Amino acid sequence: MPASAAALSGSNSGRRLGNAVLAYLAVTTLLVTWAPFAFQTRLMHGVTSLWSASDLVLNVVMFLPLGFFWKAARARNHVSAWWQAGLLGALFSLGIELGQLCLAERFTSGLDVVTNGFGAALGARAFDAVRPRVHLGAQAVSALALELPLTGLVGLLVPLLWSAGFASGDTNRLWLLLPVAAFGGAILGAVHGAYLQPTGRVGRPALLLAVSGWFVAAAAPGAATQPDVLLAGSTLANGAAWLGSAALSRARRRRGEQRLEIPTLRMVLPLFAVYLALSALWPLDAVDGVWRGAWMLAPARAELTTRLLMQAIEYCAGFTIVGYVTAELHGREYSRFRAVARRVFASCVSLVLLLEIARGWNTTVGASAALGVLALAAGVFGGWLYHLQRAHVRTLLSRPVSTLGLLRE
Repeated sequence: MPASAAALSGSNSGRRLGNAVLAYLAVTTLLVTWAPFAFQTRLMHGVTSLWSASDLVLNVVMFLPLGFFWKAARARNHVSAWWQAGLLGALFSLGIELGQLCLAERFTSGLDVVTNGFGAALGARAFDAVRPRVHLGAQAVSALALELPLTGLVGLLVPLLWSAGFASGDTNRLWLLLPVAAFGGAILGAVHGAYLQPTGRVGRPALLLAVSGWFVAAAAPGAATQPDVLLAGSTLANGAAWLGSAALSRARRRRGEQRLEIPTLRMVLPLFAVYLALSALWPLDAVDGVWRGAWMLAPARAELTTRLLMQAIEYCAGFTIVGYVTAELHGREYSRFRAVARRVFASCVSLVLLLEIARGWNTTVGASAALGVLALAAGVFGGWLYHLQRAHVRTLLSRPVSTLGLLRE
């Protein structure tokens, strides 16, 4: 293996980071495909042969990120390993389908296994296809800027968009995906303007194509029933990416090589704050003057429905982002994860208390102590992911310049 390949795939920090992100994606996939977790001790149905074109497409799309990040985490210097991603994706899908045999509200299909595996393989091939187009140089780390904390944040938005789509169904709540689309698009545009455009290898048309692909792949599994939301979200994400790229490109030329992550986050965080508040308190008119609170996940309801469970998953995914961003904003203040975790925990406690007190007045959800605890754990996990991301960047920057270039064939 060439030295440049060893610099990434041979890095313990890279493997730890990649495995943590993949585990997060895999767990989120299990949560959204096995909800409401009403497993029976006997088989509830057989294997169905029914299928539709939309199901096939969505099965492929949902496993694209798994294959892409699996290959990115390994960053091997050959393209033949794409089939390994497909095989692992199919095996993972097989486990999901076997579990669904014992779930009355789910259906098991052998075709899902095939299309999920194809999606994972296609995601791995997509990484191989775009990797040779980018070269960032030693100071900007390495291929595709995937090691940059801002890019890692966009990756964490994928399971958030999955769960938000499934939590909303075909209701108007799906429009809450738009601020997330603008948030992610602006971050990708900032990364492009600061790190990719100066190389001359990735123009803004390629950026816009990548942003559209990111949003559609992340949002389509849960929002396929409302293509107008997908179109609006893609358009908004592209507009935010264009503005972010232009702004950061000018800032880079004016200020030179300075850390631009913090100004970028401060610029776009209001978008995420709007989403988090609206999604936690939706529907906004469900208030009757009575405050409800208990340990259970949905104190305002006698039964925890699949929709409410999906909203709980979405809530926790949102706090993973909160933890990651909090650690990013204070990343230079602390060198050890224990100190970062304390800061993240304190910030998340304040936000959880604020949101849960407000949710107590909502007749649909109510204030949940259990959900608050899960949200705090998700926030600390997000801070840990940032810690792994920063450790990997430091590992790469400590290597000789000759090992930090693009992995080329």
